[in-house]
Amino acid sequence: MKLFKSKILNIILVILACLLFALYLFLAPRFHPDLVNQIAFHPAPEPPDADSFIGGYGGERLTIDNRLSAVFFKNPDSKLVCIYSHGNADSMIYRAQKADAIKSAGLSVLMYDYSGYGKSLGNPSFSVVIDDGKAVYDYVVNTMHYKPSEVVLYGESIGGGVSSEIARHGETGALFLDSTFLAPATWAKDRLALLRLYPDTLILSPSLSIEALLSTYKGAVLVLKPGTDEVIPTTHSDRLFALAKGQKQIVLLPHSIHGIVDNADFALYRSAMKTFVSDYLLAHH
Repeated sequence: MKLFKSKILNIILVILACLLFALYLFLAPRFHPDLVNQIAFHPAPEPPDADSFIGGYGGERLTIDNRLSAVFFKNPDSKLVCIYSHGNADSMIYRAQKADAIKSAGLSVLMYDYSGYGKSLGNPSFSVVIDDGKAVYDYVVNTMHYKPSEVVLYGESIGGGVSSEIARHGETGALFLDSTFLAPATWAKDRLALLRLYPDTLILSPSLSIEALLSTYKGAVLVLKPGTDEVIPTTHSDRLFALAKGQKQIVLLPHSIHGIVDNADFALYRSAMKTFVSDYLLAHH
């Protein structure tokens, strides 16, 4: 009888363990992509004055892959092009002033909207925006005929993760990281302690991990760190800079917040961009 009761107890414990493990997996963010994508992405249409605003900065409209809205700011004196992957809110139009600063630093700039943003077709998700970024890279290399070494990636906020996936897709010459994270999973664990129960693979796949990329990335790295960031802790910027292996620079924009360069910092933003491009990129092209 004692042995029988012991076996019954063991069976019950095994069943409970299986149920708890099933619940653990059921609650894993990776298995709820619709909810994760709703939290992560906040697309918006273009503002009514988008065309005149773009025109004021000399931008040219493009459509990539018959679905992605893009704007090209051509610097006729440069052989280099910057692919700008923006953050998770609004459209690319609101980043035109940054594009103009990058252009003034010595690069042409191709900005694009993720699926569902601005005039781009489709709906955003982590896998979709990665495909969007890869499509833009392929367009730059195969249609615009830039060499891979002439491509610079600019990642703002979640765009940093998108840029990391583009860099895994093809060769690039440099990586600009603006108000971004080590990885979405790391950021999520900072925000919600319960997620620390999960390995990164059960939070998000693909990883969009800049941290993992930097262990092997050979291009120059510029980290732009806002003075205050209520979305992604600025310690992520510090860590990204420490992880970068090659030529690198970090710039503190003391008056700025997440993804937005304050007017008081814009002259610093422009000069830092110009110095970095001159010292680390133009010297090799």
